[in-house]
Amino acid sequence: MPPDGANEREYPWEVRDADADALRSAMSHFPTGVTVVTSGREERVEGMTANAVISVSLDPLLFLVSVHKDARLNPRIREEGSFTVNLLADDQEGLSRLFASPERSSGLQALHSLGGGYGSTGAPLAAGALAAIDCELAEIYAGGDHDLFLGRVVQVRLGDTRKGPLIFHEGGYPALKAAPRPEESGAFVDSVRGFDARLNRLRDRRRR
Repeated sequence: MPPDGANEREYPWEVRDADADALRSAMSHFPTGVTVVTSGREERVEGMTANAVISVSLDPLLFLVSVHKDARLNPRIREEGSFTVNLLADDQEGLSRLFASPERSSGLQALHSLGGGYGSTGAPLAAGALAAIDCELAEIYAGGDHDLFLGRVVQVRLGDTRKGPLIFHEGGYPALKAAPRPEESGAFVDSVRGFDARLNRLRDRRRR
């Protein structure tokens, strides 16, 4: 966005060829939450930091994660038939960096680093996470150099939600600043069906 008072024409589009670097650069400006996706027990534990995750459906409950074909987690999810998505809190940057490293540990060492025991499907939990979503594998879709794992949500665990979420943006972990919420903020994009639910509440108030 141009600085206040600047003419938008002074900031024209930078048109780039459609390649990996261009897409990576564009997406670096899109802030996301951060998760650690896990699967396996004991010596078979694998975990990986991921931000390409999405809540797909509320009826039925479906959740999707995107995992590179060469990632160690990919075959583990296929073998186990389940995975857990741990939503990291703002004090878990170290855990995110640990499981984002190509040299990240597996097995019992990874389990110890996560520190939260096991979820209902047997996948490890990250102690201190905001939430953990346990999924049974439903479908696998090819997505270029990634595989898309669609899971049926079988259990949701909430942690200390007084903490803020860990945010990833432009290669770093910026602090999320709270802003006062107006009574009616207008259109916005929320989680599944959140947009419709908010608009319905606004219409109901206006009818009164």
